[in-house]
Amino acid sequence: MSAKMPVTEVSLFKDFCQRKGVTPAALIRELILREMGVPMPHTVAGRNRIVYVRGQDRFTWAVELDNGVVVEVLGDVSPEFLEELGGMVNDGLDERAAFIGKEREDSVGVPSGMLR
Repeated sequence: MSAKMPVTEVSLFKDFCQRKGVTPAALIRELILREMGVPMPHTVAGRNRIVYVRGQDRFTWAVELDNGVVVEVLGDVSPEFLEELGGMVNDGLDERAAFIGKEREDSVGVPSGMLR
């Protein structure tokens, strides 16, 4: 599959992909599948990756899937944003812990169906 584009647009596209940290082929594939309405699985396995970019004093938040694909969630993230996000996540987890009756630090949520 190929497409004809002016050299200036190709250059802009390659720069865009580099800034996003993806290959042109991966981005084209993602855009085509999204346009066609091909559903993504609701749950996939992977890990969050937050990388500090020293030269810019910023962070990049990505998810590295178990199949090796890295998907950028958010780029050019300020330290203040992450600090606030961390606080909000902790607040939400504290609220959940209170709701499920978690009292010990090493406790985990147990599906109620297992207890019947």
